[in-house]
Amino acid sequence: MTNPRLEKIYQEAGRLFLTKGYANTKMAEIAKASGIAVGTMYSAFSGKDAVFSFVLHATLDPDHFSGDVTLPIKPAAATELIPLLKQVDKILDSIMVITDDHGNICKNFPALAGELFDFFADYLFATDNIKKNAEIYQELREEYFPCEQKYFRKLGDCLRQYMEAGQIRSFGHIMSHVPYLTDTMTWWALNANMQNPLEPVPRDTAKEICIDIIQKAYQADGRS
Repeated sequence: MTNPRLEKIYQEAGRLFLTKGYANTKMAEIAKASGIAVGTMYSAFSGKDAVFSFVLHATLDPDHFSGDVTLPIKPAAATELIPLLKQVDKILDSIMVITDDHGNICKNFPALAGELFDFFADYLFATDNIKKNAEIYQELREEYFPCEQKYFRKLGDCLRQYMEAGQIRSFGHIMSHVPYLTDTMTWWALNANMQNPLEPVPRDTAKEICIDIIQKAYQADGRS
């Protein structure tokens, strides 16, 4: 995004929609957090629904707002956003491939965690806002939730394969570990900075901390 004002609105609106919810977030709050007048907000966006749509669209397709932007920005139709969400799902599917054509593991556990961290850092503003504010775009919610369940199943399968290969320690109740791992990665990828906006953690630092925590929690027995 090449417009600094829109970038600031994107960051602050995305944070407020996630932490407070769409219904409890006011245009005046977004304007104040973004350091602009309320009137300027309404010059840039046709309404709060347009701001929410903007956050999703700019996350799913960062290049969409990189050039000249016609103001005021209006809400995108669900039919415009669904193909972008499907493309993001394909990216996640490719990340979850950890074996080669012969069934041998070609992506180790820390590498998978690192790629997932980057994915969450890139796309959480959209996916988590779709989840938290599911009433705004019903069609997106219906598209996203099956994708999330598919990801959970695939991560569980990956954990089983890593255990069988001796890359991580053995443990039971694998599917209970899936949300724990996901929450750890999403916390450091985005939520830590949303909870502590005055002390942001640089992305590379957050990634290093996150991977270190996960590796220590799941290192194979006998490894140090």
